[in-house]
Amino acid sequence: MKRSDLIDVIYGRKNADIFIRNGILVNVITGEIYKTNVAILGDRIAYVGDFFDGIGKNTLIINADNKYLVPGFIDTHQHSYETHVNMTEYAKILLQHGTTVVSEAFYGMGLVAGKTAVEQCLKELKATPLNVLFFLPIMAYIQNRELGLEPVPGSITQEDLLEMLEWPECRGLEEPPYIPIIEKDKFFIDLFEKAISLGKVITGHASGCDIRGLNAYAAMGASSDHESTGAQEAIDRMRLGIRMSMREGSGASDVVNIVKSITENKISPNFYMYCGDEVEFLRIVEKGHLDYNIKLTINSGVNPVDAIRMATINAAEYFRISDDFGSICPGKIANVVIVNNLFDFNVETVISKGELITLENKLIKDSKLPEYPDFMYQTMKIKRFINKEDIKVKVDTDSGSVRINVIGVEDGSLISRKLVMEIGVTNGIVNPDINQDILKIVMLDRYNRWEKPSVGFISGTNLKTGAIGTTYDPLYENILVVGTNDEDICLAVNEIAKMGGGFIAVKNNKVMGKLELPLFGLLSDKKIESIVPTMKSLYSEIEKMGCTLKKGPFHTLGFMAVCGEIGDLKLSHKGIFDVNERKVIDLVV
Repeated sequence: MKRSDLIDVIYGRKNADIFIRNGILVNVITGEIYKTNVAILGDRIAYVGDFFDGIGKNTLIINADNKYLVPGFIDTHQHSYETHVNMTEYAKILLQHGTTVVSEAFYGMGLVAGKTAVEQCLKELKATPLNVLFFLPIMAYIQNRELGLEPVPGSITQEDLLEMLEWPECRGLEEPPYIPIIEKDKFFIDLFEKAISLGKVITGHASGCDIRGLNAYAAMGASSDHESTGAQEAIDRMRLGIRMSMREGSGASDVVNIVKSITENKISPNFYMYCGDEVEFLRIVEKGHLDYNIKLTINSGVNPVDAIRMATINAAEYFRISDDFGSICPGKIANVVIVNNLFDFNVETVISKGELITLENKLIKDSKLPEYPDFMYQTMKIKRFINKEDIKVKVDTDSGSVRINVIGVEDGSLISRKLVMEIGVTNGIVNPDINQDILKIVMLDRYNRWEKPSVGFISGTNLKTGAIGTTYDPLYENILVVGTNDEDICLAVNEIAKMGGGFIAVKNNKVMGKLELPLFGLLSDKKIESIVPTMKSLYSEIEKMGCTLKKGPFHTLGFMAVCGEIGDLKLSHKGIFDVNERKVIDLVV
């Protein structure tokens, strides 16, 4: 199709492919809400207006019946691997909730399996009706080089980043951390400069950044942040021209708190956007994606038109793609969402790239899963299985008690507190104390680099029995397990390694539930419909074991491992790590 064909549709010389009749348009350009019709030809919008005569026998007519037409939503910071579904199913669940454009770097896969993994996932996602904005997977390069750790064999290199920056799909840099910038790391300074010279967007990651750091970060070109958790953090960044991407993930629930900067502090909503960041698939299926962010924003007192702008035109202008995306206007890519009203905001019909995806809550377009190459499987390469002796915590005193540094979990937050708690000692060994909710947390390397697990203690899960484990922890994607006793912890670690990665719950030396994620140890190779019941059952088992983490237990657990600048106390490959001090500290105080 040529753009000039749209003119023939407008004047009735050619019939539209899709005609949306009698909808109420939310015009994110003017702020108006009014009745209109929309005609689509190919993958673009041809006509928006009252009268239209370009309808033929092959035109698909959608009666909007006084429902609301809004542009397809644009996610400004999303990691597909954190949903734990393959790219084909990832596109499907996002599209069903109205997200038609996503920014994506595939950094989890890139960390595990390098540039080849990034290429493979980008190819699969581009084959779906989801519009993809590729960003450079900075974290796949830098995260596994922090803390003095040898890089993951075959992971992303500096040369890979420079090559991918030139890819025609590349829109910019995905969340390069601020510390290398304020330290004037030559590679990152040069990378920022090159990205800016090429007209690329630099999305930020400013967790824990002070005002000097924010100024330096902004001065070098970082222009957004998704790590703010409250109103004042948002205001501090907005005042420096750093746009706010409000996150509502599985382990981090930030929208309601950040929105107070608009409702209470009267900050202009014009530069706010949304992201899903670390949201897993079951949350999307049950509550939504960016449509859920919009609901939270509207219910918090923000004008519905402004809330919709955050998911559409604000994001499009930020990414410099508003010529094609972000509004329902002639010539734009035909990404149109029909919702029941502006308060319940239930997505009923979705069109992406001119293709009808869902109609009145029924999935119209589904995709067949591809055949996945062998290199995406069997990526768990441990030195050996562990035993109880490997994870014993020995101290100098034979009996009594010691004061230890403990990771303090907070449900709905990626930030963990630094706690100092007193715990009993028996025969020189420190064991978990269930009554105090002081449990053991263990990390085992998955890249065949070292065999000794790292061990610490954690509080806040309220697990009363057994152990739970994951291969999702964004710094390393290592095996990470929390448990009440050494026997269950060892079983959880070893079973995760055997099944090639995923989530697990163990009790009384028995596997109570698991979800296998065989692709890179991070993604399912199955259809979404087949794994939803498995995940629900697993969550049910965890709840029976006493776990009180409701926002997303595995995602919350994953961020108890070191993840860049997200504080305060975490577990690293060398032991307990104080993020604010940037160093490993002793377990015993």
